[in-house]
Amino acid sequence: MMEKSLFNFLFLFSLALFTCLAVQVLVVDGWEDEYGNEISDVNLLAPAYNVTLLVSNWDESSYLGGLNVFVYDSNESLIFAGVTDAFGSLYLTLKEGFYTVVIKSDERVVGYQRINVTKSSTIKIRAWAFTLRITCIDRESRFVDGAIVHLYDRMIIFDANATNKDFKANITERKVCSVKTDKNGTAIFNNIWNGTYRIVVEHGRIIGEKIIDVNKSENLTLICNRVSLKIKIYTSTVLRKPLSNATILLEDSFGRIFAKEVTDEEGVVYFNNVYGDNYTVFVDWMGFEVFSGTINANVERDLEFEVSVFSVTIRVVDAFGNALPNSRVTIKRIVGRVVVKTLELEADERGIVSVMLPSGYYEFSCSSGIYSGSIIVNIFNNYSGTISCGIHPNIFTLAFVVSVPLLLFSLLLERQKIRKPLEYRRYQNILLRLENLYNSGLVEYKIYRKLREEYETKLMELGGRRRR
Repeated sequence: MMEKSLFNFLFLFSLALFTCLAVQVLVVDGWEDEYGNEISDVNLLAPAYNVTLLVSNWDESSYLGGLNVFVYDSNESLIFAGVTDAFGSLYLTLKEGFYTVVIKSDERVVGYQRINVTKSSTIKIRAWAFTLRITCIDRESRFVDGAIVHLYDRMIIFDANATNKDFKANITERKVCSVKTDKNGTAIFNNIWNGTYRIVVEHGRIIGEKIIDVNKSENLTLICNRVSLKIKIYTSTVLRKPLSNATILLEDSFGRIFAKEVTDEEGVVYFNNVYGDNYTVFVDWMGFEVFSGTINANVERDLEFEVSVFSVTIRVVDAFGNALPNSRVTIKRIVGRVVVKTLELEADERGIVSVMLPSGYYEFSCSSGIYSGSIIVNIFNNYSGTISCGIHPNIFTLAFVVSVPLLLFSLLLERQKIRKPLEYRRYQNILLRLENLYNSGLVEYKIYRKLREEYETKLMELGGRRRR
């Protein structure tokens, strides 16, 4: 009886020991699943399930492919590693239990989630990928369209060899992408990983910059360093009239001509999309600079300038003070000894002409028929003057040039009229003396007859011309 009890005890003990050893054998290390992934500490007695991991962004609006997926068991041992396909899916077989899923993009952890596998199913894994919507506005709250928004990923690299005393971290930046703002000034960046980023807005030059921490999808408004300017130009007249058709130039702090516009009828010009900067303003009118000054576009945006342009009124009269209506007035700008600008105007019925002129020396000359005159004036204020015109000196020269030939011709004609009667009378006297000499017997008949015929022929010629 005692032997039988001892036998039963030994049998039960051996059976218990065998059962423990069998369980230990079934819990193995270093096995691989059907995908070739190493598994550890997996209870082979637990049921296995087909699991699909579906990796999406945080808002679950899109699925992310090409990400590295690592699966750890409850003992934090790696049991699976794979890459999501183009649809963000990854297929694997897992035993029942709790697991940790880690998502990486290159070496960056972009997702982490605990899962509980109880059946074959699709498990969604949300990665830390967010949508960043950046709206760019200027300082007048207007949308900045057509700007390029650059997004830089700021990464901190620690020096592992540095001691606590000289510990420091190096910040490096990697450009993620660039997006152009639409008509609403918005640039959208999809699937941006969590982290620190630097935003740079460029529109010809950098007009905005900001460092942000991305840990959720959000809408950001970035105020850019861009403004609008309104400039109005007045003359230096009593009534401060607006100066139209004046050319306004903006020179930036780098000495470059940034913008150029012409004032309208109200003397106003608008400059849109101006960078916040110091500018030198130049105002040109009639080809001359009439103003220059410096402005700060960050502070001054509605500007008025009074320029050196004055009202000039000229009255044209003759030597007796009578108005010369519709006279032609020529205005010449004199710089040194050189005439650099000429302007032609016509006086009204009262002989008056009015004009706006920049400061400087001018010659005003007028002509009306035989009258002419001129004055030289230094315009440094509003001016009103009179030009007294006399007979143009060229009139006397012309009269002399024309009258002298007429006088000489008249004298020549008169001489011809006087000369012919004198010659006629002289030949008559010669013929009479020839008759007396012949009657006195001092001249032979033959000579007398010959000379008489010559003198009578000459008298007939002179007498005939004189009668005609």
